[in-house]
Amino acid sequence: MVASTVEHHQSGYRTGGAIVCFALMFAAALYVAHCWFGGGSTNIISDSYGYLARARGHTVGVPYDTRILQPFLARLVSSVSGLYEVTAFELLTPIELLASLILIAGMLRRRGADIFWQAAITLAFGCGVAVTFGYTPVLLDPLTLLLACLMITALDRNYLTLALIVACLSALNKEYGAVLGFIWAWHAYHRGYRAYAVMGALLPALALIVAMLAIAGDTMRGFSSWQNFTGGMFGYHLMLLRNRGPYDYPKILYMWFWVTMWPLFVISLLEILRQLRNRAGIKEDQFGFIIMLAALPVLLLGDFGRTLLIAVPFACIAATSLPLARNTLFASLLAIGGVATALARPFHGDFDVPKALTLAATFISATASVLLLTKIIRSYLRNRAAKTGQKAIVYGASAN
Repeated sequence: MVASTVEHHQSGYRTGGAIVCFALMFAAALYVAHCWFGGGSTNIISDSYGYLARARGHTVGVPYDTRILQPFLARLVSSVSGLYEVTAFELLTPIELLASLILIAGMLRRRGADIFWQAAITLAFGCGVAVTFGYTPVLLDPLTLLLACLMITALDRNYLTLALIVACLSALNKEYGAVLGFIWAWHAYHRGYRAYAVMGALLPALALIVAMLAIAGDTMRGFSSWQNFTGGMFGYHLMLLRNRGPYDYPKILYMWFWVTMWPLFVISLLEILRQLRNRAGIKEDQFGFIIMLAALPVLLLGDFGRTLLIAVPFACIAATSLPLARNTLFASLLAIGGVATALARPFHGDFDVPKALTLAATFISATASVLLLTKIIRSYLRNRAAKTGQKAIVYGASAN
């Protein structure tokens, strides 16, 4: 009997692992399609030129001069292998994305997530980032995502020193990565290292400030000052609306919301609001997400389809303990919506994708979004009704 039970569990583990592996391979195939056949390998956007200049040792202005980690890695790979810097970026980006997805699946597994939830998040999120960075591989955001995943993994294993180093590195890859220092500080304080919590919270920001003071460059591609950069960020969405028009702008926002897994943000936020309203304690996995919510006004200023990726791992682990994470239909809709949205995005290759396929993927994505939102609202209302019923029973018992 015991041997039969063990064999059953091993079989289930192998089957579950195969499902997650399939999700990873599907996302990898999408990345290859957009990078090799969809024009990604030749697509160098404005930010990419700044990062390539940094990888070649040039200073180019704010904010590129302080975003040094990924350009340094690209330069290292280039010098060791003899590859061009752009090829080094194209090599690093898929490795970072794949490693991030594997780490996220591991986080979910350690928190007791069933295999459908792990596969759904891996598939939906993996397809979104595969299409985004398959077409624009010379960017820093995949490394920022990986560093967030590494910090959570280090904290899970109680490697606080390693987690703090990762937070500092994140600040040196993109300035908003300094927010990881505050998440580290809460974990350090919660685990009894109160004397180090404040220092740890400020250390990533201090590393960023040192980089700002130490590296002074020209404005070949960047802004002349951080004040000008901040002003440009506040006007980014207005500029995007003017350039892309009122028809394309909402579509862009919709794609960005799916890349950053909007259903996870919504259900995690509603749960935190419910707990605050009921004066219930905040769980450990929710606190990092709360800090990311506090950073949303900054993260949403620019291209949040990329900047908000740092918050996705925290949304994943915050949502995993909720009842909807154990609902097979919800997980299925999440996977379907993520895949359909990725397939509906433009393909820039030499051959045209059939318009019928794009329209079908768009329809499926919109339908999945509506069904997900409906399920979230029904779950929220059901929980409120249950809470109201419990209060009525308590009041009735008190009156008697």
